[in-house]
Amino acid sequence: MKTLKLKENVDYEIMKSWCLTTYEYLLSLHSDFELEAEWFKSVISKAEEKKDIRLMKRVYKETTVMVRETLTPRLIEPLNQILKEKFGHNIADEIDQETTAIQKIIKCGKIRNDKEFEIVKRREEEIYSDESQNEYAETLRQLMADYE
Repeated sequence: MKTLKLKENVDYEIMKSWCLTTYEYLLSLHSDFELEAEWFKSVISKAEEKKDIRLMKRVYKETTVMVRETLTPRLIEPLNQILKEKFGHNIADEIDQETTAIQKIIKCGKIRNDKEFEIVKRREEEIYSDESQNEYAETLRQLMADYE
């Protein structure tokens, strides 16, 4: 799975802007995000200096994961609106794409590579404490156990 199905010709400037917009939002919520934002900004600068699209994709992905792991859905929604207006897609779109990817993995009956494993693992961690999704979580855990 690609880092969010952006257009194939997406460059580091778009991803950079996405990340910076996200960090500005996080900082508006609480100054505790300042250290993370500064670290990510330094990595972005490094990627920009070298025109390193792979590094920028990694920062982009890590930024999105950090938001999903840190914020509640109620706090993600305003960010999603900002991102949708500015970029035409948002974090919810990525979650939808992951859901589709996970359904394909389940249908296939196995995880085929480390990227698929990470997607399944992240989803299992997101639903771990939701008792209404015990069966789904168990399916994901079995797929991960079979892969390892």
